[in-house]
Amino acid sequence: MMKKARCEICDKDLKDAEGLAMHNRAKHPEKVPKEKKPLPIKKIRNWVIFVIILGLVVLGIYALLQSESPKGKDFSQKIPLLGASHAQADSISLDEYSSNPPTSGPHHSTPARPGFRENTIDDDHLIHSMEHGLIWISYHPRISEEAKKLRDVVGQFTVITQREANNEDIALAAWGRLDTFNLEDGTIDADDLQRINDFVKRYANKGPESIPAGQHGGI
Repeated sequence: MMKKARCEICDKDLKDAEGLAMHNRAKHPEKVPKEKKPLPIKKIRNWVIFVIILGLVVLGIYALLQSESPKGKDFSQKIPLLGASHAQADSISLDEYSSNPPTSGPHHSTPARPGFRENTIDDDHLIHSMEHGLIWISYHPRISEEAKKLRDVVGQFTVITQREANNEDIALAAWGRLDTFNLEDGTIDADDLQRINDFVKRYANKGPESIPAGQHGGI
């Protein structure tokens, strides 16, 4: 014998549970549980594609940040700043500066633009370039042939010149920072290039006067 079911709202007995269900659908639709519709296949596919694209974007940004970060030790030293006044070229002496090569101090009103130079440029032009955030990489004439490898580090914030007054083979200079070193066996190897690139990544565009990339003019 089937068990009767009762509608508490209507205070009415129904034949059985199935009869109660039919009664509720007709008289009390709010009491009928709503069926959950499965997500459409297209919607699921779109969400999967979105998550994959988002993951690739995040990985790309992470890889870019890693490639732009220095990888090795910072060999540079902090050099006391000497100001940033303009002066006549013939009135400036190397003895006035706090390092060799200098990283700040009185300088010419015209900076040196980025690029690789096989000739020399007076220090006072390059001090002005460092004031604008450029990295000055200078090499002694004794390694002029080997220094051609430095073309690999030419960028929008590097100026590379020959400089006979250097004590070491290579000097890396930024505003208030300096790293100098001699080459092992007279060759520029991968470790040297990494050291140079790391210096550029750490100190490029950090001078007192920030100039956007591509807008550095001069001699």
